[in-house]
Amino acid sequence: MRPLITGLLMATALPALADGMATMESGSGQNHAVVEVSWAGDDLRMDFPDQSQAGFMLLKDGEGYMVSNMQGQTVIMEMAKLREMAEGMAGDAAGDPAIASEQASEVNSLEATGETETVAGVEGDIYLMSWTDKAGNRHEDELVLSDDARVRELSTGFDAYQQSMTGEADAVAAALAERELGLLRFGDRFRLTSLSGESPDTARFELPEDAQTFEDMMGSALSQ
Repeated sequence: MRPLITGLLMATALPALADGMATMESGSGQNHAVVEVSWAGDDLRMDFPDQSQAGFMLLKDGEGYMVSNMQGQTVIMEMAKLREMAEGMAGDAAGDPAIASEQASEVNSLEATGETETVAGVEGDIYLMSWTDKAGNRHEDELVLSDDARVRELSTGFDAYQQSMTGEADAVAAALAERELGLLRFGDRFRLTSLSGESPDTARFELPEDAQTFEDMMGSALSQ
Protein backbone atom coordinates (compact mmCIF):
# COMPACT_ATOMS: atom_id res chain seq x y z
CA MET A 1 0.00 0.00 0.00
CA ARG A 2 2.94 2.37 0.61
CA PRO A 3 3.64 3.12 -3.09
CA LEU A 4 0.01 4.16 -3.54
CA ILE A 5 -0.01 6.48 -0.54
CA THR A 6 3.40 7.89 -1.41
CA GLY A 7 2.30 8.67 -4.96
CA LEU A 8 -0.81 10.39 -3.68
CA LEU A 9 1.07 12.50 -1.18
CA MET A 10 3.74 13.49 -3.69
CA ALA A 11 1.38 14.96 -6.24
CA THR A 12 -0.67 17.85 -4.95
CA ALA A 13 -1.82 21.41 -5.75
CA LEU A 14 -3.42 24.15 -3.67
CA PRO A 15 -6.92 25.48 -4.53
CA ALA A 16 -9.63 25.97 -1.91
CA LEU A 17 -11.38 22.77 -0.86
CA ALA A 18 -15.08 22.12 -1.48
CA ASP A 19 -16.70 18.64 -1.22
CA GLY A 20 -16.17 15.43 -3.16
CA MET A 21 -15.55 11.70 -3.25
CA ALA A 22 -13.08 9.59 -5.23
CA THR A 23 -11.67 6.09 -5.58
CA MET A 24 -8.06 5.34 -6.49
CA GLU A 25 -6.22 2.15 -7.35
CA SER A 26 -2.67 0.97 -7.86
CA GLY A 27 -0.81 -2.22 -8.65
CA SER A 28 -2.23 -5.62 -9.54
CA GLY A 29 -2.51 -9.05 -7.99
CA GLN A 30 -1.14 -9.15 -4.44
CA ASN A 31 0.11 -5.58 -4.85
CA HIS A 32 -3.32 -4.21 -5.77
CA ALA A 33 -4.56 -1.48 -3.44
CA VAL A 34 -7.74 0.61 -3.33
CA VAL A 35 -8.26 3.89 -1.49
CA GLU A 36 -11.64 5.55 -1.05
CA VAL A 37 -11.31 9.28 -0.41
CA SER A 38 -13.92 11.76 0.77
CA TRP A 39 -13.49 15.42 1.59
CA ALA A 40 -15.61 18.31 2.87
CA GLY A 41 -14.21 21.77 3.33
CA ASP A 42 -10.70 21.40 4.72
CA ASP A 43 -11.30 17.89 6.10
CA LEU A 44 -10.31 14.72 4.24
CA ARG A 45 -10.61 10.99 4.97
CA MET A 46 -8.94 7.99 3.31
CA ASP A 47 -10.36 4.47 3.75
CA PHE A 48 -8.89 1.15 2.60
CA PRO A 49 -11.81 -1.20 1.81
CA ASP A 50 -9.61 -4.19 0.98
CA GLN A 51 -7.59 -3.80 4.17
CA SER A 52 -9.98 -3.23 7.05
CA GLN A 53 -7.17 -3.68 9.56
CA ALA A 54 -5.52 -0.57 8.12
CA GLY A 55 -8.23 1.65 9.65
CA PHE A 56 -8.46 5.10 8.07
CA MET A 57 -6.46 8.30 7.70
CA LEU A 58 -8.04 11.62 8.59
CA LEU A 59 -7.16 15.27 8.07
CA LYS A 60 -9.20 17.41 10.45
CA ASP A 61 -8.70 21.06 11.37
CA GLY A 62 -5.30 20.99 9.71
CA GLU A 63 -4.03 18.00 11.74
CA GLY A 64 -3.33 14.53 10.34
CA TYR A 65 -4.43 11.36 12.13
CA MET A 66 -4.35 7.61 11.61
CA VAL A 67 -7.17 5.66 13.27
CA SER A 68 -6.70 1.91 13.59
CA ASN A 69 -7.66 -1.11 15.65
CA MET A 70 -4.97 -2.55 17.91
CA GLN A 71 -5.79 -5.60 20.02
CA GLY A 72 -9.49 -4.79 19.92
CA GLN A 73 -9.02 -1.15 20.92
CA THR A 74 -9.55 1.83 18.61
CA VAL A 75 -6.37 3.91 18.66
CA ILE A 76 -5.86 7.46 17.36
CA MET A 77 -2.35 8.38 16.28
CA GLU A 78 -1.43 12.01 15.59
CA MET A 79 0.90 12.09 12.61
CA ALA A 80 2.94 15.04 13.91
CA LYS A 81 3.64 13.24 17.19
CA LEU A 82 4.50 10.01 15.39
CA ARG A 83 6.95 11.94 13.22
CA GLU A 84 8.59 13.48 16.27
CA MET A 85 8.78 10.07 17.94
CA ALA A 86 10.33 8.45 14.86
CA GLU A 87 12.87 11.24 14.47
CA GLY A 88 13.78 10.98 18.13
CA MET A 89 14.39 7.24 17.91
CA ALA A 90 16.02 6.91 14.50
CA GLY A 91 16.81 10.37 13.16
CA ASP A 92 15.19 11.96 10.12
CA ALA A 93 12.98 9.53 8.14
CA ALA A 94 14.80 10.62 5.00
CA GLY A 95 17.73 8.59 6.31
CA ASP A 96 15.85 5.39 5.46
CA PRO A 97 16.84 4.55 1.85
CA ALA A 98 13.50 2.85 1.14
CA ILE A 99 11.56 5.95 2.21
CA ALA A 100 13.99 8.45 0.72
CA SER A 101 13.71 6.79 -2.70
CA GLU A 102 9.96 7.52 -2.74
CA GLN A 103 10.14 11.17 -1.67
CA ALA A 104 10.88 13.97 -4.13
CA SER A 105 13.51 16.58 -3.33
CA GLU A 106 13.46 18.29 -6.74
CA VAL A 107 11.46 18.33 -9.97
CA ASN A 108 13.98 18.63 -12.79
CA SER A 109 11.43 19.06 -15.57
CA LEU A 110 7.69 18.78 -16.20
CA GLU A 111 6.70 18.99 -19.86
CA ALA A 112 3.41 18.46 -21.67
CA THR A 113 3.51 15.89 -24.47
CA GLY A 114 0.56 17.37 -26.36
CA GLU A 115 -1.40 14.15 -25.84
CA THR A 116 -4.47 13.63 -23.67
CA GLU A 117 -5.88 10.75 -21.64
CA THR A 118 -9.26 10.33 -19.98
CA VAL A 119 -9.08 9.10 -16.39
CA ALA A 120 -12.16 8.60 -14.18
CA GLY A 121 -14.24 10.42 -16.79
CA VAL A 122 -11.99 13.49 -16.79
CA GLU A 123 -9.84 14.40 -19.78
CA GLY A 124 -6.34 15.34 -18.73
CA ASP A 125 -3.08 16.27 -20.40
CA ILE A 126 -0.15 13.86 -20.41
CA TYR A 127 3.11 15.20 -18.98
CA LEU A 128 6.58 13.73 -18.64
CA MET A 129 8.24 14.49 -15.32
CA SER A 130 11.86 14.06 -14.34
CA TRP A 131 12.47 14.22 -10.60
CA THR A 132 15.14 13.50 -8.03
CA ASP A 133 14.38 11.65 -4.81
CA LYS A 134 15.87 12.39 -1.41
CA ALA A 135 18.43 9.63 -1.91
CA GLY A 136 19.75 11.48 -4.99
CA ASN A 137 18.30 9.10 -7.59
CA ARG A 138 16.68 10.39 -10.81
CA HIS A 139 13.25 9.15 -11.93
CA GLU A 140 11.14 9.58 -15.06
CA ASP A 141 7.35 9.30 -14.78
CA GLU A 142 4.34 9.94 -16.99
CA LEU A 143 1.62 11.99 -15.31
CA VAL A 144 -1.92 12.84 -16.35
CA LEU A 145 -2.84 16.28 -15.02
CA SER A 146 -6.00 18.38 -15.07
CA ASP A 147 -7.21 21.78 -13.91
CA ASP A 148 -10.62 20.24 -13.05
CA ALA A 149 -11.71 21.77 -9.72
CA ARG A 150 -12.53 18.39 -8.16
CA VAL A 151 -9.12 16.98 -9.05
CA ARG A 152 -7.37 20.01 -7.60
CA GLU A 153 -9.50 19.85 -4.43
CA LEU A 154 -8.49 16.23 -3.95
CA SER A 155 -4.85 17.11 -4.48
CA THR A 156 -5.14 19.91 -1.93
CA GLY A 157 -6.23 17.49 0.78
CA PHE A 158 -3.34 15.16 0.07
CA ASP A 159 -0.87 18.02 0.24
CA ALA A 160 -2.17 19.06 3.65
CA TYR A 161 -2.04 15.48 4.93
CA GLN A 162 1.48 14.81 3.66
CA GLN A 163 2.67 17.99 5.35
CA SER A 164 1.13 16.77 8.62
CA MET A 165 3.19 13.58 8.16
CA THR A 166 6.51 15.02 7.02
CA GLY A 167 6.47 18.57 8.35
CA GLU A 168 7.64 19.93 5.00
CA ALA A 169 6.38 20.78 1.52
CA ASP A 170 6.92 18.36 -1.38
CA ALA A 171 8.72 19.30 -4.60
CA VAL A 172 6.11 17.68 -6.84
CA ALA A 173 3.33 19.45 -4.96
CA ALA A 174 5.05 22.78 -5.54
CA ALA A 175 5.52 22.09 -9.26
CA LEU A 176 1.83 21.29 -9.74
CA ALA A 177 0.72 24.22 -7.60
CA GLU A 178 2.68 26.59 -9.84
CA ARG A 179 0.69 25.29 -12.82
CA GLU A 180 -2.64 25.14 -10.94
CA LEU A 181 -3.04 21.46 -11.80
CA GLY A 182 -4.18 18.32 -10.00
CA LEU A 183 -3.30 14.68 -10.57
CA LEU A 184 -5.34 12.01 -12.35
CA ARG A 185 -2.60 9.42 -12.84
CA PHE A 186 0.98 9.11 -11.60
CA GLY A 187 2.80 6.62 -13.84
CA ASP A 188 1.83 3.14 -12.71
CA ARG A 189 1.88 4.19 -9.05
CA PHE A 190 -1.81 5.06 -8.96
CA ARG A 191 -4.77 6.37 -10.91
CA LEU A 192 -8.23 7.71 -10.14
CA THR A 193 -11.02 5.29 -11.03
CA SER A 194 -13.99 7.40 -9.94
CA LEU A 195 -14.55 11.04 -9.07
CA SER A 196 -17.60 13.06 -8.07
CA GLY A 197 -18.53 16.36 -6.46
CA GLU A 198 -21.00 14.62 -4.14
CA SER A 199 -20.95 15.84 -0.54
CA PRO A 200 -20.10 13.08 1.97
CA ASP A 201 -21.69 12.71 5.40
CA THR A 202 -19.83 15.15 7.67
CA ALA A 203 -19.96 12.59 10.50
CA ARG A 204 -17.24 10.71 8.64
CA PHE A 205 -14.77 13.39 9.62
CA GLU A 206 -15.23 13.03 13.38
CA LEU A 207 -12.64 11.24 15.50
CA PRO A 208 -14.00 8.24 17.47
CA GLU A 209 -15.00 9.24 21.00
CA ASP A 210 -14.18 5.88 22.63
CA ALA A 211 -10.63 5.68 21.30
CA GLN A 212 -7.27 5.70 23.06
CA THR A 213 -4.40 7.86 21.94
CA PHE A 214 -1.26 6.05 20.83
CA GLU A 215 0.60 7.62 23.76
CA ASP A 216 -1.97 6.27 26.25
CA MET A 217 -1.73 2.80 24.74
CA MET A 218 2.07 2.81 24.92
CA GLY A 219 1.97 4.11 28.49
CA SER A 220 -0.39 1.33 29.54
CA ALA A 221 1.79 -1.29 27.88
CA LEU A 222 4.96 -0.03 29.58
CA SER A 223 3.32 0.09 33.01
CA GLN A 224 2.34 -3.58 32.89
